[in-house]
Amino acid sequence: MTTSMKHKIIAYFKTLFMFHSTDRVWQMPFFAAAGVGIVLFVGHFFGRLDLGLVAVFGVNAFLYVPNTPIYHRMAVTMCCSFGIIVSFTLGLCTHFAPFSVIFVVVLVATLAGILVRYYGLGPPGYFFFVFSCIVGSFLPFSVEDIVMLIGLITLGTIVANAMALLYSLSVVYFFKNKQPEPIPVRGELGFDVIIVESVIMGFFVGVSVLVGQLFDLERSYWVAVSCAAIMQGISLNAIWIKQSQRIIGTFLGMLFGTWLFQIQFPPLGFIVLLMFLMFMGEFTVVRNYLLAMFFLTPYITYLAEIGTLNQMSPDFLIEIRMIDVIVGSVLGLWGGFNMYHPTLRTYFTRISGNIFQRLRDKMARKMQENGDINKPTT
Repeated sequence: MTTSMKHKIIAYFKTLFMFHSTDRVWQMPFFAAAGVGIVLFVGHFFGRLDLGLVAVFGVNAFLYVPNTPIYHRMAVTMCCSFGIIVSFTLGLCTHFAPFSVIFVVVLVATLAGILVRYYGLGPPGYFFFVFSCIVGSFLPFSVEDIVMLIGLITLGTIVANAMALLYSLSVVYFFKNKQPEPIPVRGELGFDVIIVESVIMGFFVGVSVLVGQLFDLERSYWVAVSCAAIMQGISLNAIWIKQSQRIIGTFLGMLFGTWLFQIQFPPLGFIVLLMFLMFMGEFTVVRNYLLAMFFLTPYITYLAEIGTLNQMSPDFLIEIRMIDVIVGSVLGLWGGFNMYHPTLRTYFTRISGNIFQRLRDKMARKMQENGDINKPTT
């Protein structure tokens, strides 16, 4: 092994475990954890902690709070709340037509990617829209419960907006440690980033759903979730690093989770546990993704395995989860390679251009027809 190769390997592992500096203040993970605790405590108060876990999906809207003037923060949080509700609802609707799962996930991933890039939203990007849609698609429920489930997600987003307001007031006026920045310019990234990259991401997230179903993988939605998370890297090297961090962090997190799953926590203890996992995950995600996955893996597993966690052995759970994560991460890396390879990217650019050109032409004809209809006759 050459000296340069050794240096590259050492640099690679240093990058995996490196802690990055960040300007994220502690109030962000604190209010995120507080939102999780509120909905879970309400669920426990009414004797339905499982319904509180469903509502937690809506609380994730808080994570989209930007560092802008308060009126803009609240508008963004409310819009993201609506997006999560719609994504989850579309996922639930696929139970009436199971063959539509792939198309719905592709649609949600593509549109979420376009909106996130157009409005300049930062992390977690399009992830929780796709995550909500995928979990809604695979969540076992009775048809008569669909309205209740949508209502639970909506209640979760209400808590998210309340936490967003309290967080904004605290960092701007009370602690004064996170002053607002200018509102980002909309659409400045251009067609190639906003549209083409979103189409590529949507396509490969859809492929990951298809692969999970074709190979009949247990809990195959983890394949799509992992693929969606990996493809948010800002470069091919970042995607490769993130893939490695996610696989290692998930493996360590599942070992941690295996120990946690064997413990019968009392309801209040379980609530405190999820608040702790949420706080640590959000506190470390901007510092080291591998460490964040150590805390977020058991947290997300508790959410996604609502009602079934006690019905399977921890060893079996860690086995199927790791297989799905590895498959999803490889597909995410493949998608990232297509995104940043000039030749392969060209095909998606042509497809995206043709689709949106047809949409523009169709809208123009429609507007022209409406103008002709409304034109007064002599």
